[in-house]
Amino acid sequence: MSSIKKKDIFLLEEIVKKNFISKYKESVLGVLWTILSPLLMMALFTIVFSTLFSRNISNYAVYFLCGWCLFQFFNTSISASMNALRGNKAILQRTPAPKYIFVLGGILSEFLNYLIMLILLVVIMLITNAPFYFPIIFCSIIPVILLFIMIVGLGLMVSIACVYYTDIIHLWSVMSLMLMYASAIFYPMDIVPEPFRGYLLLNPLYWAIDQFRLFVYHGIAPNPINLINLLLLSLIILICGIIVFKKYEDKIVTKF
Repeated sequence: MSSIKKKDIFLLEEIVKKNFISKYKESVLGVLWTILSPLLMMALFTIVFSTLFSRNISNYAVYFLCGWCLFQFFNTSISASMNALRGNKAILQRTPAPKYIFVLGGILSEFLNYLIMLILLVVIMLITNAPFYFPIIFCSIIPVILLFIMIVGLGLMVSIACVYYTDIIHLWSVMSLMLMYASAIFYPMDIVPEPFRGYLLLNPLYWAIDQFRLFVYHGIAPNPINLINLLLLSLIILICGIIVFKKYEDKIVTKF
């Protein structure tokens, strides 16, 4: 059993390396795009919206990056999960490798990109003289971990779904855009009229972003009830993902 685990861990490491390297393989700037891309988006949104929301948001650049980095982690992880099985069908048809490893490997490689983006956030906080609320800022890892759990559950489900219905990949480009606007990444939630705000608050991605901002941007702890709700939802999604994956993982090879 221990040898099997060692093989699985080795395979996971190789998949993470492969996904991380291949993402920037033919790029001149390589991994620098992980920092340059959110930096350009931050500059664009800051120029466009900082004046509009100047009364509501101080240090707009930090506010934006707190949300954008998490959204990008979520978005790219789901996209990677969609292609995790279908994109490795040649390997899966030839070897009895654990199929979940390919999904988890894709998500972990995107998590590495997220950690690199956090370096940009820290740099921007230093440049703009944003306060670092020690020690509470370290608690910001809590919503990140809970979001990671949620992403794994969703990733397991969409990886199976995309084997059966590839149209989901095209649909995701629209859904991710809707999620971006529904997650209050570049605007404050209090500008949304009350009847519509309730619908936006149903978005669990917003919960993670809002709690992360409270720790990092505001320097206060979120309501424990909100953290518990995010924990419970993440665990439910993870359990559902595992159940769906276990039910269909042995059938997907016949669908390639």
